[in-house]
Amino acid sequence: MSISSNNSKLDKDHLTFNELGFNNVEEAVKVTPFVYFMTFIIAIGGFMYGYNSGVISGAMLLLEKDIPMSGFQKGLVVGAMLFGAMVSGIFAGILSDCIGRRVTLLLAAIIFAIGSIILAFTTLLSKNISPIIILVLGRLIVGIAIGLVSMVVPVYIGEISPTIYRGKLVTINILMVTGGEFVSYLISILFSIPDHGWKWLFGIPIIPSFIQLLFIYFIPESPRFLIRRGKIDCAREILSKIYPNVPSEFVQKKIDDIHDTISQDASGSYKQLIRYPNLRPLIIACSLQAFQNLSGFSVTMFYGATIMKMIGFNSAKLDITSSIIITGTNFLSTVVAIFLIDRVGRRRILLYTLIGVIFGLIIISSGFFLITNKVFKSGSCIEYGANCEACLIDDRCRFIMSGTSGTCVQNSDILSEDQSLNACQSTNAQGAWLTLLGLFLYVIAYAIGIGNVPWTIQGELFPLNIRGRAAGISTATNWLVSLTIAASFLPLINKLSIVVTFWLYAVFMIIGIS
Repeated sequence: MSISSNNSKLDKDHLTFNELGFNNVEEAVKVTPFVYFMTFIIAIGGFMYGYNSGVISGAMLLLEKDIPMSGFQKGLVVGAMLFGAMVSGIFAGILSDCIGRRVTLLLAAIIFAIGSIILAFTTLLSKNISPIIILVLGRLIVGIAIGLVSMVVPVYIGEISPTIYRGKLVTINILMVTGGEFVSYLISILFSIPDHGWKWLFGIPIIPSFIQLLFIYFIPESPRFLIRRGKIDCAREILSKIYPNVPSEFVQKKIDDIHDTISQDASGSYKQLIRYPNLRPLIIACSLQAFQNLSGFSVTMFYGATIMKMIGFNSAKLDITSSIIITGTNFLSTVVAIFLIDRVGRRRILLYTLIGVIFGLIIISSGFFLITNKVFKSGSCIEYGANCEACLIDDRCRFIMSGTSGTCVQNSDILSEDQSLNACQSTNAQGAWLTLLGLFLYVIAYAIGIGNVPWTIQGELFPLNIRGRAAGISTATNWLVSLTIAASFLPLINKLSIVVTFWLYAVFMIIGIS
């Protein structure tokens, strides 16, 4: 598939200045403190998106001590958020066109707070109902908010940004998402020791929700939405704040340009997406979003601490601490991607990093093979014998010590998971370090390439009149595949093995690169 971009085109601010006979657009058009303030308040939505995506990894380890769950139930708790995001993401564009970008984000902040409160008070609310149902409900509500912000935040920032600096400002949202994931792991360390620490982990997003609710009243609606509603004077006032050093003719030209794009948008339809020449770009955009999640990266975010436990770390705090390195690597690699993507080119950076993702996945699976000394899951716990590493990865089983030797037995309520972990002291060090090395390579390659490129490309492949509709479909594809991969991870490793599961992700990437 051919991937191209429109980076070589002169941006609209330069064109407008040239048309009006003005010079020195760089001097006149700068990012003002007002624009930075709006961008960061809006991007709090991206932070909450990242935090709620990452926090489940650490919270799941702590949850298991209070609320025992099967692999299927864990998949439901994780997948509920993704399902909510998929559904609301489809309608986010329509909703923001009806009630405005600002009001949509206000609604999302309220939904975030409601979902966080439900999750934090799960045990209190589950007096007459299963706590699993409460957890699924809370994650579903949080997912609805995530679906809204994942669509609206980039659009809102793009509409209040000077064209010259739009890419730079939109990437602030990407940094806030990865930063939210990183912070979720840092906070997980703080609450990994106290009893019921998962309640604090789920409740903390109430704070950024409140901050956004407090300051969003100082944020104006986007000029595009105001012009669509006929509020030209309000739009002119906001554009004058965004472009404080330009002539009035420039602001009027921006208003005229927005009028034209709104007219183009009105001429678009979903039918145009399945006709020439738009069908091929739609397939490319949806395929990129699908392969982004078929890489299995979402499971490293949602189950990062669980994976660390499988490698051989013996405590929740150590699991989460080790996982911080992974999320920190993801955050820093995203920063690197911002500087590379325009210089190297979308297609080249995507192909090169996909090779890194494939090698990372192969190394991860090889490390787990060294740890467990098995490719496929055994038919029963007793077959693992003294192989405690393979025993611990199988959630049907527990490892017990008897004198100087140990054996794998059927899961029992008498023996806790922590006791079983402590009984296994012979984790293969080479396998553990090889798995960590693979994770590092995998995360770096993912963050620089397939983790970022699809979001950039989907905004460049389509004409303006169908761009929003196409972005909605490709984003929904992302959430659908992410839901499938996250919900199937634990059942897959329980049905097959952790080794085969990561081999499967590598095969998907080989198909993608071909």
